Amino acid sequence: MGKPISESRANDPTPRRQIERRIKPAFQLSSCTTVQELACRLQKRMRQTLYARGAGTLVAINSLDEVYLLMAGEARTDKFFADNYDWVMGVYAEQHMGGKSASVPDLCELEDDIRFHLPAWALAETVSLPCEVGRAPQQMELEFPPLHELAIAA
Repeated sequence: MGKPISESRANDPTPRRQIERRIKPAFQLSSCTTVQELACRLQKRMRQTLYARGAGTLVAINSLDEVYLLMAGEARTDKFFADNYDWVMGVYAEQHMGGKSASVPDLCELEDDIRFHLPAWALAETVSLPCEVGRAPQQMELEFPPLHELAIAA
């Protein structure tokens, strides 16, 4: 006789099991009191993932103040990214296409991304020495000429 249905499903090696597994938040945003503390915590986890697994880290924060840290390149991470694109703060320390080694971003870069992604009231600010004090992240606005004025369109 064959295996019972419950055993055959438990040993099912298909990727479906990886994709459908419930993704849990790594921690609550309320456990961090400042932007700098959150940046340090994220940097530490990114470094752990890069050195232990050789993979990048997807960082996402939802409206319930849940912080998700997922290993880049997994099927469930790709599904999470597609389903919750507006939560995603970024993918960090990912391997480069040209073979260049991946690196964890410094604290200033992470702090800028956090300030840009989160509302102003989410976390308190403290003065940090290595970063520029009071510098808010800015969205670049580039002006492009109308298409009919470009040489390519002619």
